[in-house]
Formats: sequence, structure tokens, C-alpha cells
Amino acid sequence: MVGEKNRKTHSWKQSGVTPGGRGLLRYPAAADYIGLAEGTLRNQVDTLGIRSIKIGRRRCFRIEDLDDFIERKLYETELMGRRKRRRNSGESYLPETKTEVWLLITVLITLTLASLYWNAF
Repeated sequence: MVGEKNRKTHSWKQSGVTPGGRGLLRYPAAADYIGLAEGTLRNQVDTLGIRSIKIGRRRCFRIEDLDDFIERKLYETELMGRRKRRRNSGESYLPETKTEVWLLITVLITLTLASLYWNAF
């Protein structure tokens, strides 16, 4: 066709996978692999602690490093779930330790006695 440049497009450029079959992914494929938006991965690659390889101006991610990131996040999520239990809707706060129970009882008795004292005068 006239006016159209004859360009070769490589399928690996479009897919985000680097050539050579070394298991390296570029930003779009890596973001898809770990379930993040590409922009989030680009902006927070250092903050998230994902290991990467820089080849020239291109940053590539090994699949093993992405799997390691996913495992770390699963472990962190599991730890957070053990540490903090959220209340369901409609569930009231109940003190869990004996110290909190006795402190609550002491405060209620003190308030009741203070109320009786002030009403006596």
C-alpha cells in the first residue's frame, strides 16, 4: 500500500514477554501476572519490593521473583488475619482480658458512687 511503512511487529513486543524464553516479563505482562494495574506496578516497583532486571531502558521481571512477591503478600495477609480480628456488623465490643473486665467494673462502680454522692447533697 502506498504511504504505509513496511514494519515488522514482533509478537513478544505486544505480549510483554522478552525473547529468548528466559521467563522474563515486561511491565504489562508482569502486572497482569500479579494482578496489579500496570501503572501501579510502574509507580511502586521499588516500594513493593519486587526484584527486577534492567536491560538498557527496559525493566524486566523474572517469573520466580513475581512468585516470591505473591508468596510474601500471602504470608503477610495471613499474619494480619491472625493478629487482628474485625468485628462483624452488629457485634459489640467485649473486653477480652481479665484486666479490661476489672477496669470496666471499677470505672462503673466509681461512676455510680460519684453519682450517688452528688445526688445526696
